[in-house]
Amino acid sequence: MEFRFNLHQLFRSKIVKINNSLLPSAFVAASRRGALDATAQISEIINYIGQLSAAAQGLTNPVTTSQKLRNSDHSIYLLFEPNDKNGLVVGYLKIGKKSLYVFDQNGETQNVAAPCLLDFYIHESRQRTGLGLILFQYMLDNEGIRPEELAIDRPSEKLLGFLQKHYGLYKKIPQMNNFVVYEGFFTGKQPATDINGRRMHITASPNTNLFGPTFMPCEEPIRRSQSQPRQNGLSPTQVTQQQVGRYAARRPVCSMAQIIHNTSTAVSTEPNRNY
Repeated sequence: MEFRFNLHQLFRSKIVKINNSLLPSAFVAASRRGALDATAQISEIINYIGQLSAAAQGLTNPVTTSQKLRNSDHSIYLLFEPNDKNGLVVGYLKIGKKSLYVFDQNGETQNVAAPCLLDFYIHESRQRTGLGLILFQYMLDNEGIRPEELAIDRPSEKLLGFLQKHYGLYKKIPQMNNFVVYEGFFTGKQPATDINGRRMHITASPNTNLFGPTFMPCEEPIRRSQSQPRQNGLSPTQVTQQQVGRYAARRPVCSMAQIIHNTSTAVSTEPNRNY
């Protein structure tokens, strides 16, 4: 992929990492104008490759744009190929952490903050030449993660075959979302909790297929201790009330009710509780 500007000034190495500053890592501009020009050029590169990646995956809208990258904490690795002209950008990889609800091997739902492979593209003219493996392995080494620790967003069949061929990943854990995780994904990961310290799970209701997963608090049931004996002498029908508060006072005698029912004033107004 050629561009109208000289890429050799931006890419000091074969692979550069771009964060939300839209500047290559270790890039030093001579002036503010130089930094603005570099940002504009990187934005053009990312937007163009993002469109090519979306077309290769059959997507209507690109997953990766410079604006999305600027408004996130994700990172992009660009693969550069020098030549006698302006140079070429032959591929890129997008990675970032996300909070996900995923099923583990036992079918329990875990909320984890996991590194995610969000986009991966090598130009068609450079595929099957080993460049994808170079870029992917560089990302793993630079991020300090193993391939099975990644959650992969909407992987294509090519990407699944790539992971199986080079990293032996083929045992997937079925999920209800668009992410693919492999065995070993949960090794060393601690499940996240909500603000009340409660774990979450996905209900298996019939509406799940229609409306998606429902997240409910999974609380420990409160059980009576077997060592705590039941108090003797108190039957289930007996109610003990403390005579406190405004409604604890004795009800006044209603003269009109006595006249209607032809009752004497000596009759107790309290209800009969001897059932």
